[in-house]
Amino acid sequence: MQKQLLGILVVLAVSGCGATAKESVSPPQAATLTNSSDQVHAELQQVIARLLDASNVLIADNAFTQYSQEVIERAQHKDENGLLIMGRNTEIPDAVQLLKQGDRCLLRHVQSGNTANLSQARCKLEDEQ
Repeated sequence: MQKQLLGILVVLAVSGCGATAKESVSPPQAATLTNSSDQVHAELQQVIARLLDASNVLIADNAFTQYSQEVIERAQHKDENGLLIMGRNTEIPDAVQLLKQGDRCLLRHVQSGNTANLSQARCKLEDEQ
């Protein structure tokens, strides 16, 4: 009887610890950059290109410094006269959002939900002053 009671207590203790560990991880929240440098900018471009499955991406130097979300449009293909090759572009642009989860900064492709960690970037919650 005591062995059964001890077994039940061990199971409850282990499952309780697991539940506590899962609850302590906060969900990602909208964030902005706190450190803007050439290395951070290059990392952002590389990670965004990977999330969008593109060969390269160009973003503004101040991307993610004021807002957590940026819109990425595909480059329009033009002929030598500067006219669009395929006419007008009706493709919906992609959105990418900077997130903070604990001490980590993440980038998420809004349409697909795919997320990637950033190693160089430091960020703060968007609504923090």
